[in-house]
Amino acid sequence: MDFPVSNNQFSERSGVAPVDYDEDGIPRGGPANYHGRTAGPPSGTDCYEGNFDAQTGEPLPHMRKRADGIIGPALMFVNTDLPTATWRGSVLVLTPRNYPPPTVVLNDGVAPSMPFPAVLLDIYKMTAFYRMDIEVRLDEHREKRVEYRINNAGPAYSFTVPAQTTPWRFAFWSCNGWSLSVTDKDKAELGGDNVVWDDLLQKHQAVPFHVQVCGGDQLYADKIWQADIWRPWLKIKDKLVRRDAPFTPEMAALADDFYFTHYARCFFMGKFGDSMTTIPISTIIDDHDVWDGVGSYPDYLQGSQVFVQLKEYAFKYWRLYQAHTNNQLARHHGYFGQKGYCWLKQFGPHVAALGPDTRYERTIHQIIEPPTYDMIFEQLARLPQSVRHLVVFLGVPIVYPRLTYIEKALSGMKSIGLTKLSFIAKQRAIVNIWGEPELSDDMNDHWTSEVHMDERKQFVLRLQEFAHRHSVRVTFVGGDVHCCGAGRFASTNPPLQPERDFRFMPQIISSAIMNIPPPNLVIRAVHSSAKTYELDKSTDELMYRLFEQDVNGKSPPNNNTKLLARRNFSSYVEDLGSGSLIVNIHVQNSNNKGTKAYHIGVPALNVSGNCV
Repeated sequence: MDFPVSNNQFSERSGVAPVDYDEDGIPRGGPANYHGRTAGPPSGTDCYEGNFDAQTGEPLPHMRKRADGIIGPALMFVNTDLPTATWRGSVLVLTPRNYPPPTVVLNDGVAPSMPFPAVLLDIYKMTAFYRMDIEVRLDEHREKRVEYRINNAGPAYSFTVPAQTTPWRFAFWSCNGWSLSVTDKDKAELGGDNVVWDDLLQKHQAVPFHVQVCGGDQLYADKIWQADIWRPWLKIKDKLVRRDAPFTPEMAALADDFYFTHYARCFFMGKFGDSMTTIPISTIIDDHDVWDGVGSYPDYLQGSQVFVQLKEYAFKYWRLYQAHTNNQLARHHGYFGQKGYCWLKQFGPHVAALGPDTRYERTIHQIIEPPTYDMIFEQLARLPQSVRHLVVFLGVPIVYPRLTYIEKALSGMKSIGLTKLSFIAKQRAIVNIWGEPELSDDMNDHWTSEVHMDERKQFVLRLQEFAHRHSVRVTFVGGDVHCCGAGRFASTNPPLQPERDFRFMPQIISSAIMNIPPPNLVIRAVHSSAKTYELDKSTDELMYRLFEQDVNGKSPPNNNTKLLARRNFSSYVEDLGSGSLIVNIHVQNSNNKGTKAYHIGVPALNVSGNCV
């Protein structure tokens, strides 16, 4: 999902930039209205032969961080086995195909482990994907640092695991990249790629995180649509003919090459790659990991051979790079769903983390298929009695201001065949390369979109029932929207103290760690619709006025106290005494150095005072 986010693309004076059509009548660029065109592949830097030796599969010098030709490691948190007090994770590495399978050796300060062997997940050309499953026994009272080496050689890496009786600490971030419309000037004004990443890693060095939850848009794959290979397909004017046009072998080869190499470059050449060596990841997927707005387009597009098959290539590499699995092993590795890849993990005995897949099964009519919801609640019903908090990670926030007035304007204009839309400033707007209103998929991506409101309500009501039955506090955490804030559901008939209210469900919004915030006028429009709404006769929802002061100590722009348009990440730690969850949203300072923290407390649910 992308609102117009670049100051080059949108200004309060002139509104949204006009459509730039090429000689064939196709809007230039891709879903994010990138003004440009390439010959051949999307970019030479996103081709295998531009980054790997075509004969040996070894990474070229600019890709190397290790002398042995291995790319990685990337560390993932898999789960906690509570009965045996065992931390479980996995290590992903890419090796040249002719290398022997790698191993990993751990040292927790007592003695080195035996080597953990590797499982071959897949091969692309001359490069192999290997997963190594690792285990660490948790001490009863002592948090410990664990060192590890690949092939018992080369650099020593480390990560930190908690004790059985100490609090878990985890971070959340989203949107680790730039929309295609963002200019170099925009990036420079924000301090470049790494201001917030540097702050996160400094905090990790001081007090280590045990997990980093990557909340979607871990990379931006929209540029795949820049390739000229799509042009004959895009020139097909009849929607049904375009739907049924074949996904050619040439398209498949481009997709395989692009997603493999784009991931390798985005994941292992920046601060995110550095972080994955020392903070285990758990990832959910959002649209830009596939392409902008995927799942929220009309049926003829979503069901077209090109969309269906291209999505499979994107998910192939999401599974490999982000989930350390493949299509055959995904269920064995703990991912579940009717078709997609949800997960449920224990962040220790008191916090359960749920990561629903809101993209694979998504259509313009639904976000998650009904059988997958049933699987989710079957899994939740089996959580151990020690769980006090369930944190539900969603790519797009479920508590967020309504945008129905924009939806209705889009719907009306589409119904009379208009492709140029008015947005906010009653200026020109844009269509995407498929001839659909660019903002339409943005609206349909939201849980608060009119088409998803009933599904949203039923999901929240089922979570209320779970919270009531099991006395577990439910908290939502989401990103995607390039700003930060917080809101909540709560009982309204009668209103209750949060500690006694099973309907009290906070929403933390944390986005983006890298991408540019929306212009003030966009935030102002969203902020103006941030009212109190009724979910049902017993529950209402609202956004908090969290930002009475901006990071510079002044009032926020336009007095927008509910949503702050600055880059950020969030952190979470258990308070084992009170049972609460301590949350901070770390917001980039206006001088582009470090962050300021905004605090939110999430109380545990009081079993004895639970409302009936």
